[in-house]
Amino acid sequence: MKIDSYEIRTVDLPLVEGYRITGKTITSCQNHLVRLTSGNYQGLGSASPSGEITGEDDASCTAALKGPLAELTRSIDIENDPTEWSEQALSIAPQNPAAIAAIDMALWDLIGKKQGKALFELWGGAGMPVPTSVTIGICSVEQTLAESEAWLARGYRVLKIKIGENLQVDIERIRKVRELLGPDGTIRVDANQGYDLDGARELLRQTAGLDVEMFEQPMPMKELADAVTLTSESTVPIVADEVASGRRECMEVIDKRAAHVVNIKLMKCGGPTVAWQIHNHAQAAGMSLMLGCNDESRVSVAAGVHLAQSMPGLRYADLDGHMDLAADPASGGFEIQNGLMHLTRTPGIGVRIEDW
Repeated sequence: MKIDSYEIRTVDLPLVEGYRITGKTITSCQNHLVRLTSGNYQGLGSASPSGEITGEDDASCTAALKGPLAELTRSIDIENDPTEWSEQALSIAPQNPAAIAAIDMALWDLIGKKQGKALFELWGGAGMPVPTSVTIGICSVEQTLAESEAWLARGYRVLKIKIGENLQVDIERIRKVRELLGPDGTIRVDANQGYDLDGARELLRQTAGLDVEMFEQPMPMKELADAVTLTSESTVPIVADEVASGRRECMEVIDKRAAHVVNIKLMKCGGPTVAWQIHNHAQAAGMSLMLGCNDESRVSVAAGVHLAQSMPGLRYADLDGHMDLAADPASGGFEIQNGLMHLTRTPGIGVRIEDW
């Protein structure tokens, strides 16, 4: 499969409402769309880089897409598996996993369309719906409850609460949300590196009776030894996110048991091809996985849903990144009903961009 046409397009995407995580407030994002053409078929991909985690910002992502990755993609012949392309891309642009992810998913989209199969079918999935959490940023107790009630009214029962700036306020927010949810709803917490080891231990101690499902990235990613210690102590699953950035870092977390669960994000690791490699390594080691996202277009979120539906080692999905966007250039791929993401059986990723 030769690539006849390679196009990129950058779009500025404001959020419906800004939200706060540890250390910053987010109000907008850029996504970098990729369209590949081979014969009568087109493949779509999208990049949303994580500068604080991987060092890849929007400028370097664009430069990689316009430069070495474009040249590589135009020159290579790909049949049913882009693994060779992925390895070459990682070797020439190792600091640009989001750019690589965008092209990788576009290649998979092309492969699926040429074979007339949705990606989950190519990957051995059965098309079952995927439950996703929805995220509530750092805010007051009152606003946390108001946002929780709004999500519950829309049918969502898995809430991820951003924490990490004030331990006692965080504990109160978790307690109040548990009272609101009752015993059946699910609470996840994500500190985005906001605590030290003692703070993480204290939060776990004071929320021990509140049935917190998992605790994501409690401490700074450089404190891997503390992560190993907390993981060995905690009965609540510890999830590695920022510390598990690229393929090498994910493998290190798995091998050192620095978490119970690794959060794979396509924008951190370099796309579906690498995500499968991390999945297989984690499964061999007996470790579970979470599939997460950034603030992203439906293009890349849909690719994530296909993976989440297909991966036998997956335990959690957090694929709400498109919900914050005030406008999304893409449509299709999946529908959400009562917090469950239902894939279409449209070949490839299943999304479309009407004005491109």
